[in-house]
Amino acid sequence: MKSLKEIILMFVVVIGLALNVSAQNDDQKRPPKVPPVREPKEKPPRDNPPKGGHDRPKKPGMSFYLVSSQAENKLG
Repeated sequence: MKSLKEIILMFVVVIGLALNVSAQNDDQKRPPKVPPVREPKEKPPRDNPPKGGHDRPKKPGMSFYLVSSQAENKLG
């Protein structure tokens, strides 16, 4: 009797899985997405050009300051 219950349970599981897989198998293909088209726009001219033009060197982002001290290393 126990083996009959196990066989029936296995049939129910296999049939349930088969129905689940067949329900998910919809062959509906989505249309491809159309990528947006961006057209380059011209930038408006600047009213106030920077002073000194582009000949100026750029400022450093950060700097380091090292201080050395003379210390004697005496052994003993």
